[in-house]
Amino acid sequence: MSSKEVSFEKGDIKISGTIDIPSEGPPLYPAVLILSGSGPLDRDGNGKGKQVFNLYNSLSTFLVKNGCLTLRYDKRGVGKSTGSYMEAGMWDLVEDARAALRFLKRHPQVDPKRVFIVGHSEGAMLAPAVIEGEKVSGLILLAGAAESMAEALSYQRHQMVRGLQGMEGIRGKLLNLFKVIERAEKQGPKFDEKMMKTDAVTTRFQGVKVNAKWFREHYQFNVRESLKKVECPVLAVTGAKDLQVIPERVFEVEKLVKGPVEAKIIQGMNHMLRDQEEDYSILQLKKAYKQTGTKPLSHELTKTMRDWLANYV
Repeated sequence: MSSKEVSFEKGDIKISGTIDIPSEGPPLYPAVLILSGSGPLDRDGNGKGKQVFNLYNSLSTFLVKNGCLTLRYDKRGVGKSTGSYMEAGMWDLVEDARAALRFLKRHPQVDPKRVFIVGHSEGAMLAPAVIEGEKVSGLILLAGAAESMAEALSYQRHQMVRGLQGMEGIRGKLLNLFKVIERAEKQGPKFDEKMMKTDAVTTRFQGVKVNAKWFREHYQFNVRESLKKVECPVLAVTGAKDLQVIPERVFEVEKLVKGPVEAKIIQGMNHMLRDQEEDYSILQLKKAYKQTGTKPLSHELTKTMRDWLANYV
């Protein structure tokens, strides 16, 4: 494949990304826009420091091998994109994605009648909102369909508390002695209350600067109502070993979307779309994702996407 550095504008923000194109094929290609998960991620799905997941470049390579042109981009304030990530709200990210979608449709090698979106994690939550007023041929929602950010965070917090409660020996005794579990249970509701009460773009919680606008807008966003407006074909997939969302929520998509839907839970797949043999708790995510960037995408996932694309591309 060939890769080209591109950029497009949303207001005074310049978003930078990469278009990957099959080396051989027809004059016009079906195209896929890749929407990333939460956090300050670049176009490859990598964060700061040692957060190397190589998720979206891996997805792009798979899609290009299957005849699609792809676009993936650095979030605003990340990589080569301008603007401030810390000051970007949820709806800012939606508008950035819409700008990317329109840019992709105008590409001279793209068939505008065959444009798809692959959204991962937060990207899967936002994809239905992105296409309001925009025509696309289909959505692939990975690790985040039919679940709000508030629900995902609540699920993660609940697992953390359970993990702390399950600790034994001296560590468990110290947790009880210093009432760590009790404080952890109260911290989430206090955080949410502060995000909803402030109208500031950013604020501090326990000394840490956080993007209050992003949290507030996510908490107010009804992802299920957004899904009810979707009429295009949808593939929704979650891994059985995903600790960051509730896997079973993937089947709610079938009840909400008006168009044809395929929903699936892939056994052994984690949130980073890789196969995982071990069982980890959410307190062990760093260990679970160690060297993720060197591992291939789940074979069952790529087979599922390949079959779905064959039907709709």
